[in-house]
Amino acid sequence: MDGAILSHATITRLENLGEFANQEEIDIAIGDSLHCIETLVATVSSDTVVGSESVLNSTSESLVTRLLELFVNKNVTLDQLGMNSLSAHKLGHVAMSLRQYEWAESAFGLAYQASPGNSNLLEALEKIAIIKSDPVLRRHWLEARMTVTPDDPELLRSHAHLLASLGDEEAERDVRRLEALGLDTAADRSLLSGLRARAGARSEALEAIENALAEDPSVANDWYSHAKLLYQEEELGKALTSVDRCLELDRQHGEAWALMAILLAPNKNRLKEALKAATHAVALDSGGVDLMMLKVDLLFASDSPSDAEKAMQKALENHPQDGELRAIIASRKLLEGDFIEAQKLLDETPVGIDHTLLHVVEGRLHLANADRARDGTGQTDAVLLSNAFAAFDEALKLDRESGVAWLGLARSNRLLQKFKEAEESLDRARRLLPESDPSASIESALLSLDNGDISAASTFIDAADIHGENATISYVRGNIAARCGHLEQALNHYIEALEYDAGHIRARLNRCSVLMAINEPKKALDDSEILLDLAPNLTLARLRRAEAAMMLGEWEPARDDLKMVLENAPHHHHALTQLASCHMSLKRPERAEAPLNEALRLVPDHAPAWHQRGLLYLDWSREEAALSDFEAAVRSDPQHLDARLHIAALHHEAQRLDQASAAWKSVLAIDADCQVARTRLEECEIAQLAAIK
Repeated sequence: MDGAILSHATITRLENLGEFANQEEIDIAIGDSLHCIETLVATVSSDTVVGSESVLNSTSESLVTRLLELFVNKNVTLDQLGMNSLSAHKLGHVAMSLRQYEWAESAFGLAYQASPGNSNLLEALEKIAIIKSDPVLRRHWLEARMTVTPDDPELLRSHAHLLASLGDEEAERDVRRLEALGLDTAADRSLLSGLRARAGARSEALEAIENALAEDPSVANDWYSHAKLLYQEEELGKALTSVDRCLELDRQHGEAWALMAILLAPNKNRLKEALKAATHAVALDSGGVDLMMLKVDLLFASDSPSDAEKAMQKALENHPQDGELRAIIASRKLLEGDFIEAQKLLDETPVGIDHTLLHVVEGRLHLANADRARDGTGQTDAVLLSNAFAAFDEALKLDRESGVAWLGLARSNRLLQKFKEAEESLDRARRLLPESDPSASIESALLSLDNGDISAASTFIDAADIHGENATISYVRGNIAARCGHLEQALNHYIEALEYDAGHIRARLNRCSVLMAINEPKKALDDSEILLDLAPNLTLARLRRAEAAMMLGEWEPARDDLKMVLENAPHHHHALTQLASCHMSLKRPERAEAPLNEALRLVPDHAPAWHQRGLLYLDWSREEAALSDFEAAVRSDPQHLDARLHIAALHHEAQRLDQASAAWKSVLAIDADCQVARTRLEECEIAQLAAIK
C-alpha cells in the first residue's frame, strides 16, 4: 500500500514537471522514480519463468505501465535512473508480462552486463529476439546460452533448426552433437537428412555445372567446381582431366592446384607431379593446413626429409597465428618421439592463439611424459596424469565435438582408475571419431582389461585389427595373453609390438616383466637398460632393472637402483621390501628391518613385506615373531605359498603336530604337487597315531 501511495505521488510530480524545470528538480524526481519502481518490482523473483503472465497484481501493473510511459515522454532511460542489476532483472520480467518489449530488452540488457552467464537472462533475451523476429539476434543469444549449458538437447535442437532456416551448414554440427550424446530423435535425423541432401545433392549440381560448361567452357572456376564434384563422386580420372582444364585457363588457381595434389598423391609413380602441385597450392595460400602438411608428406615420400622439415618451419613462419597448424606439427614431433621439440612448439604459441588441438597435443604430451616417469605406485602417476586430464578438459571447453579430446580424457580417466568416467568419455569418443579410426577400439580393449573383461577386450582389439596391425594393437594382444597366463604368447606379441615401434615404452616394460616371469632375467635386464636409455626418469624401469639383477644374484647394483627408486618415490612400498631383501642377501640384516617397517606402515596388507620381515626374524632366531609375521602375510594374501610353508615348518619343528598338520594341508590346497608338504604331512599323521597308541 505504501508503495502504491508513493508511486501515485511520484507519478503526479513527474507529470507536473514542466519543460523549464531546473536540474535539481529533475534529479529529485528521477531518484524518487527509481525508488518507486524498485519498490513495485521488489516482490518479483529474478528466477521467474521467462514469458510468465501477471507477475504483479493489477494495481502494481497499472502503476508500472504509467511510470514507463512517463519515462518515454520525459526521455528517461534506465541508465539515467541508475537502477541496480537485480532490480533491472525483475523489471525485465514485469515489462515482458506487460508486452513492453523495448523496456524488457533494455532492463534485461542492463542486468546482463553484471551477470553475463545468467541462464534466465539469456533465455529472456533470446525470447525477445524471437518476438522481434530477428533471427541474427536470436542466434547471438542462443549461442550465448549454449556456452553456459553446451550439452542441453533442447538448445542444440533449437540452434540446429535456426541455422537450417538461415542456410548455415553448421546446423549439421548440432545434430551430430545430439547424435553423439545419444539424444537424437526421429525429427532430428530427418533434419540431418535434409541438411545433407541440401549440402550434398551432387548429381543435380554436377548436371548444372556440365550445362554451364557446355554453354561456356572458358570459365576456369567452373572447371574447378566440376573437378571437385567428380572427386566427391570418386570419379578420380575425370576429376583430374577437369582440374587440368581449369589450370590451362588459370595457372594461378590455388584451389585447383590443391585438388590436383590430392588427386595425384596416392600414385607413387606421380609423386613429383603431386609435389609440384602442392608447392603451387601452398605458394598461392590455398588448401589450408591440409595442403601444407600434404606437401610435407610428399617431401618425406620423395626422400627429402630435410626439405620436409624446412617446409614445416616455413609454414609456421608464414602462419604464426594458425593454432591448428602448430598443433599438427607438434603432434607429428610427439609421434616421432621428439618430446622436447613438441613441447617447444607448444611453448612458443603466440599469446592469444588457442585451438582445441593445441590442448589435445598438450594432453598427449603429458601422457607420454607420464609413461616415461611412472613408478607403478599410482600415487606419483596420479600427479603426472592430472595434468593430462586438465589439458583434454580445456580442449573440450573449446570444442565439445572433438573425438580425439574425448578419447584422451577417457585414457586419462582409465589410468587414474576412474573406470566409470572413462567409459562415459569413451562412449562420446566412439560416436565422434571416424569408423576407420581404430583408436577408440584400442582404448575400449584396454578399459575392458582393466575391468577384468577379457572377452570384451578381445572383441574390441579384433575390431581395431580390421584397419591394420600396429604396435599398440600387438601390445594390447600381449596384455590379453598375459592376463590369461599365456606368457610365451604374450612375449611374442610384445616382440611384435617392439618390431613396429622400438620406442613403445609400455610394451618393453611388459616384455621385461614377462621375461622375469619365465626366468629370463638376463634378457629382462637388457630390456630395462634400453628403457632407461629411452626414458632416464622412468622409475619403473629402474625397479625392473633392480629386480632382474636380484634374480641374477647381483645384489649391490640392485640395492643401488632401489635406493634411487626410493629417492624419487619414498612411498614405494614394493621397492622398500626389495631393498630389505638385498640387505639380507648382502649379509646386512640389521639394515633390513627399517625399510620393512616403513613398507608395512605405508601398506599394512603388503604380504611380501610381512613375509620378508618374517625371514629377517628367522635369521635372528626370533621364531615367535617370525611366525606372527608369516601369519600376517597369509591374512593379507591367502595364496602366499612361501609364508604358508614357513608357518608349517615352524609348527613342525616345534612338534606342534596339530597346527603343523593343518598348515601342511593348507599348503597342499594351494599346490597339490608339493612333495615337501606331502612328506611332512605323512610324518605328522604317523606321529599323531603313535601318540594315540
